[in-house]
Amino acid sequence: MRSIISWFLAACLLAAGQVRANVKAVFAHFMVGNTGLYTVADWEDDISKAAATHIDGFVLNMAAGEATNGASLANAFTAANNLGSSFRLLFSFDYAGNGLWDKQDVVALISQYSSNPAYYRRGSQPLVSTFEGPAASGDWPSIKTATGCFFIPSWSSLGAAPAWAKGTADGLFSWAAWPEGPNSMSTFTDHSYLDALGGAPYMMGVSPWFYTNMPGYRKNWLWRGDSLWFDRWVHVMHLQPEYVQIISWNDYGESHHIGPLRDKAYVAFDGNLAPTAVDSARVFQAKICELWIPN
Repeated sequence: MRSIISWFLAACLLAAGQVRANVKAVFAHFMVGNTGLYTVADWEDDISKAAATHIDGFVLNMAAGEATNGASLANAFTAANNLGSSFRLLFSFDYAGNGLWDKQDVVALISQYSSNPAYYRRGSQPLVSTFEGPAASGDWPSIKTATGCFFIPSWSSLGAAPAWAKGTADGLFSWAAWPEGPNSMSTFTDHSYLDALGGAPYMMGVSPWFYTNMPGYRKNWLWRGDSLWFDRWVHVMHLQPEYVQIISWNDYGESHHIGPLRDKAYVAFDGNLAPTAVDSARVFQAKICELWIPN
């Protein structure tokens, strides 16, 4: 199954690459919190596999205060530099997982890594994103002054126009990469961002599917994904956003990972935060029946 997914990813990105004149880069969302047991060799393997399918870089999701923000980040950049390729890394500060980041910690991490050859830059500026965090939007003018970063957050909980009206972002990333329930995916939300941004950079989300059943995180849903992977790449080729972010490379808890399965990276399933595999399979079957079998 993984080989089929990898082949399909490569085919889609190759097709996209032939017509994506305005797309600067295609990234994959990467959960750093899953990498506490990673070695440099594990990072090298992930980076090599992603680069082979024409992905340009990993967007490194980091929750505030996570231990993996230390050694794991160092290993990631070491691996990227060891490979000596054009593959790049950039930061996504997760303001939802463990709450808001302290702005000085944000400045410290950007300052530490933005000059690294493996960090992705938009022109001369290091590109930085977030997962949520609009309540801390007032921190970003001083963060940008201190680091010189180009800021494209995901403040999707607000919607495009209110997020852009904050006035502190240089572009926006939309987390809306899935239809809700049994509905088909459209580009309605993408267009709302393009309209609000008025030519400023848009980062568009692409994902193969979404299923999660993790009571410990108060998450339990299934969204339609039968043709979503194909449909979203068609949308990308039509809309030509400046950036694309695949959600995700390794978020196993939400089932939309396109990267390899790694037994050492199932942190999200620890501590009774998810049901057993048997229970999960039963819930999945019930949800399939709920969505697709007429009453």
